[in-house]
Amino acid sequence: MQKIHKVKSDAVNMRENPENGMQYLETEDAAAETQLERATEALRDLILRGTFPVDEKLPETRVAELLGVSRTPARLAMAVLEQDGLLVRLPRRGFRVRSFSLDEVVEAIEVRGEVEAIAARVVAERGLHADHCARMEACIGRAEILLKNAPFEAAQRRDWCRMNVDFHDALVTACGLRPLWSAYAKVNLVPLASPRDIMFNVARPELSRRQLEATHEDHARILDAIQARHSTRAAALVREHAYRSGENKRRNFPDIRMRTMVIETPGVALVRPSPAE
Repeated sequence: MQKIHKVKSDAVNMRENPENGMQYLETEDAAAETQLERATEALRDLILRGTFPVDEKLPETRVAELLGVSRTPARLAMAVLEQDGLLVRLPRRGFRVRSFSLDEVVEAIEVRGEVEAIAARVVAERGLHADHCARMEACIGRAEILLKNAPFEAAQRRDWCRMNVDFHDALVTACGLRPLWSAYAKVNLVPLASPRDIMFNVARPELSRRQLEATHEDHARILDAIQARHSTRAAALVREHAYRSGENKRRNFPDIRMRTMVIETPGVALVRPSPAE
């Protein structure tokens, strides 16, 4: 397998003296941080795309080779992804790629729904700022246009994913609560739990279209409730919307295993059926 990309250091080599000594240290620190960020995101992408077997030890030398870095930044990147929940530390043996059950995915979506419900309640009580309102209305308008185009081809599917992310991000951003945004970002790290993680069932296009139409109707009702300052209703609609998303994942998952599903976002490689399925 070829290397994904070479992670290069942006450090500037300067002699340390009373005038530029601190600048030297700051530049090296910034370069190291940038290198780690690049290595972490590259490794995240590799893991989500199923490059490594789940629940097996992740070879540090292999990670360093694919990222084009030394073993130290590779090890640090793995430690970051352990904190994000994608890797599990092994006793004295490094890390393994974590697998997720479908139940865990659905639970994460429901938690995301609770976070978004708080945002909807707060925004409805305080009032929706015009900029955020325009952003959410634009998302609803984009969805209406996309639904008129049949069939849903790859370009339309990508546009729908972007629209869905924009709508949910706008809702959480509009409430202005930073801890809420942190919780929202954290739960979105679970594979298939983010608003971006939409599965389009090409084996059953009529089912896929009904799911998209229901999503569109949910968005319109949520925005209407917020604009009307009906905080309790807005929160309830968001929870129902999240529940529907989780049920869609359950309903579509068998088609994933039969490889008849089009996946617009990586992460499905880490998800396994729940024990009862």
